[in-house]
Amino acid sequence: MAVISSKNMYDILRKSFSILNPQLMHHSERTAYILYKMLLAEGRMNNQEMADYVLIALLHDIGTCKLEYIDHWAEYEKNDVWPHSIYGFLFLKYLSPLESKAEVVLYHHLDYNKHYVIKSQYIKIAEYLFMADKMDVVMSMPGTLESDYLQKYRNIKFSAEALALFLKANAQYKVLDNLKHDDYLKELDELIASVNFSEEYKRKFLQMLVYIIDFRSEHTVIHTLATTIFAQELGEMMHLTAQEKYNLYYGALLHDIGKIAIPLSILEAPGRLTPKEMDIMKKHVEITDHILTGIVDDDVREIAIRHHEKIDGSGYFRGLKGEQLTKPQRIVAVADIISALYGKRSYKEAFDIDKIKEIIKSDADNNKICPQVVGVALRNMNRIIDNFEKKKEVTLGTYMQIKRQEHEIYEQFKGL
Repeated sequence: MAVISSKNMYDILRKSFSILNPQLMHHSERTAYILYKMLLAEGRMNNQEMADYVLIALLHDIGTCKLEYIDHWAEYEKNDVWPHSIYGFLFLKYLSPLESKAEVVLYHHLDYNKHYVIKSQYIKIAEYLFMADKMDVVMSMPGTLESDYLQKYRNIKFSAEALALFLKANAQYKVLDNLKHDDYLKELDELIASVNFSEEYKRKFLQMLVYIIDFRSEHTVIHTLATTIFAQELGEMMHLTAQEKYNLYYGALLHDIGKIAIPLSILEAPGRLTPKEMDIMKKHVEITDHILTGIVDDDVREIAIRHHEKIDGSGYFRGLKGEQLTKPQRIVAVADIISALYGKRSYKEAFDIDKIKEIIKSDADNNKICPQVVGVALRNMNRIIDNFEKKKEVTLGTYMQIKRQEHEIYEQFKGL
């Protein structure tokens, strides 16, 4: 069984982003619907191609998730549009299954009369996305644009061709009328559900959602990667079945997706969390449960949401005891702790291997985490850490490459 269906890819995106910023998700869905109907009216693409561009449109403002203006994205878009466009482009290019089409996001705010400076096979779709974006702004945020915007800026900010295509789509499919009701969301559902995305495409898609969270904070950028790799290593050493290893991978990958709802001020707290902050942080497990319920296989979901349960029943959020915890669930709980101890945070350096072994042995001796899993970890800690270090460099390299290219591209584009 696949970990997630094509239809549920859209559902998990909607659930996650509606928690992060409902207004942004609403704008993204409406923009995606307008673009979809424009492409349908143009009649040149199959469902697979249109679904890719609908996902691009749903993610076109993904750059705001990292930046400090996530809660004020609409206001910021009236000023400097390049930071979120550039970050969104780089994020999709390096960390998503949509890498080949990421330039659409880079150019979706570029004025039409400046297209001549750009050589890209995706400039036309970027032009359509610009049009769809602006049409939603006209509808849902009255007063944001000048009343004569469409007349005044034709062939300046947008092309007459893009406007004509929108008008054709609206006449043919009643786009603006449909946007007055939520039924249009069913059409997006049906389009994405009609496409048979590959297992690798879906894996990259889920990994992308996780990186949206981790890449908000430099200190958490490799936490999920570490937890996933540590869990996989332990799963191999403990001879899990193929299905158990499959579920283990996705359970570890998705275990912190609920942190999308946790304020960055808490994720990036400069010291240990206060009791009130810790209560908020603990909510991430329940939010993970909410996001994953009905979306992924139940075995995967239970692995993800039980990583803070303890053998003696003192964990959260259900207070389960050892006999209620499966081997994969116990493995992720241990992997998460090793990851937290080995990771560097703003208030602490990474613990060395001997200290990590001392702490997890103490936890096992005190009936907090599984002694069998800890025993395997203790005997193989150097190997586990070495394998992680080799794989970590790829992700950190990508992270640093994004940061470097962000600055370089901004310097090129800020005057446009």
